[in-house]
Amino acid sequence: MRRNWTTPEVRAALALYLRLDFGKFHKGNSDVISLASKISRTPSAVALKLGNLAALDESLPQKGMSNASATDRAVWQEFLQTPEAIVGAMGPTEQKISDHGFADQAVAWQSQTGNDVAAIATVRRGQKFFRDMILVGYRNRCALTGTNDPRLLTASHIIGWAEAPDLRLNPQNGLCLNALHDRAFDRHLITFDEDYRMTIADDVPPDARRQLERVDSQRLTMPSRFLPSQIFLEQHRRRFHAQA
Repeated sequence: MRRNWTTPEVRAALALYLRLDFGKFHKGNSDVISLASKISRTPSAVALKLGNLAALDESLPQKGMSNASATDRAVWQEFLQTPEAIVGAMGPTEQKISDHGFADQAVAWQSQTGNDVAAIATVRRGQKFFRDMILVGYRNRCALTGTNDPRLLTASHIIGWAEAPDLRLNPQNGLCLNALHDRAFDRHLITFDEDYRMTIADDVPPDARRQLERVDSQRLTMPSRFLPSQIFLEQHRRRFHAQA
């Protein structure tokens, strides 16, 4: 007997969809197989569900199958309005990222007069999900330099984590940048205009400016889905010009 998909199952499928390249929605993918095992579905059923969800994604140039269910549509709208609900559908181990220490709490080490002291540091729930989602959209490449080593890439928030809690996990609030340009962007030393072209602050010294100008193109490479919002970039530009 055919079993309808429940809301938690669709949330779990959407969490995978958002972190998986469009070309990997097939039953042989290890992530598809893993999710199928967790929710007692076949890999073929999970792959089909990913295709159904793709049909709802208006940011995609190509579409999946068009027989999305009412539950699929409700969960998709839930994600657009409250992305945190999708993060909650992931297991605890999927929410952590050891290389970056993202979890609800983590042990951080501080040095005091030459002695290492353990301290509890608050870190950001959902940051791994956001990072995975952004890097997948940008094909694991910096949008300026084309750097393709994930260890050197950052999911940069356009409007900062602390500035707008409701936008923390919004995929249109993210850019994939290398470490140098991420730091410059975070500190409003660079920004991007209405055509997504980079602008560098006038007070950046010549040597640093030359480093920032070493890019494949002055214009951001666009992601495969969820284009960066010009509304969010306009707010970033205001901060950039305010400190000029």
